[in-house]
Amino acid sequence: MAILETHGIGIHFDGLRAVDNVSFTAEEGQITSIIGPNGAGKTTLFNLIAGFYTPTEGTVDFEGKDITKLKTHERTRLGLARTFQNINLFRELSVMDNVLAGLHSVTKCDPISSMLNLPNKIMEEKESKKKVMETLEFLNLSEYVNEKAGSLSYGLQKNLEIARAIVFRPKVVLLDEPASGLNTNDLHELSQRIVTIRDSGITVVLIEHKMDVVMSISDKIIVLNFGEKIADGTPDEVANDPAVIEAYLGKDE
Repeated sequence: MAILETHGIGIHFDGLRAVDNVSFTAEEGQITSIIGPNGAGKTTLFNLIAGFYTPTEGTVDFEGKDITKLKTHERTRLGLARTFQNINLFRELSVMDNVLAGLHSVTKCDPISSMLNLPNKIMEEKESKKKVMETLEFLNLSEYVNEKAGSLSYGLQKNLEIARAIVFRPKVVLLDEPASGLNTNDLHELSQRIVTIRDSGITVVLIEHKMDVVMSISDKIIVLNFGEKIADGTPDEVANDPAVIEAYLGKDE
């Protein structure tokens, strides 16, 4: 069952077609990877899906509902989360506080309850911290709960960003190049972590340049080049697609 779909989605910047007529589906309970050379339009596609950009054309569907006109926080409340290429943590805040920030858009207490610290606010805060600890334990970060985010290694900071994205148990998480800058050991752990997230019931849509990661964990791969989709299929199908080979290696004259 498709949980996330785009239908002819596109966006133009001053005549440049950054994403052009891209349609794809992400099936529930799977890992769908989006790959392509630098400048292919992968992150722009994520920005369209997450609501950071308004498409020039096409639509985005989530669980069969057209969400193209919804704001980013409204998409989050429906169960759509994302991370970014560059680490964007609150470096001076603790690991706990960084992950708590991931619950901000889904908390329910009104401002008056928060200001007066009423019982419903206290109960929600307690539940929030419980969710954070469960997520940190799930991603093997619980021992760092009181550490400042900026004091963690690069690999742990990338892991912390994922924790912040999935703490509210989204239905779909968009991971934008989570393997960038990681060493070989961290790459292996990341691959296992993404599979574990998928197996926990969260559908994963992944942008990644590390082909060993993509090929080892993906159920399906979408390939973009110059803003257009040029291939869509299983890892084996994509790896042997002439258009994909040409996009990465060039055409043999």
